[in-house]
Amino acid sequence: MGEIDRLVPSGVIEQWVFHLRRQRARAADTIWLIDQGFTLHDGKCGTPTHDATARWRAEQETVIAEVSDLLKLYDGINLGRDVPVDADSDQVISGGRPAQPVT
Repeated sequence: MGEIDRLVPSGVIEQWVFHLRRQRARAADTIWLIDQGFTLHDGKCGTPTHDATARWRAEQETVIAEVSDLLKLYDGINLGRDVPVDADSDQVISGGRPAQPVT
């Protein structure tokens, strides 16, 4: 896949980051409610049919992990630090430049 030659305005990026932080906070709040004993159920016509608490908790933990990774990447790029593409990769994104092999 080729490089995209258009720039995204910084205001749009800041809106995305704000949304990601809010999404992570909501997921953390949901996990907190589950830890306090609240349950979530699948249902039909207002009647609960199946306890879906474990599924919801797993989904919210995934949201927190993925959003935290994206925010770490964003912060690393903005602060000019080298950020690994992923834990098993030998590539980094360095200060906003395309991924390059680590030497």
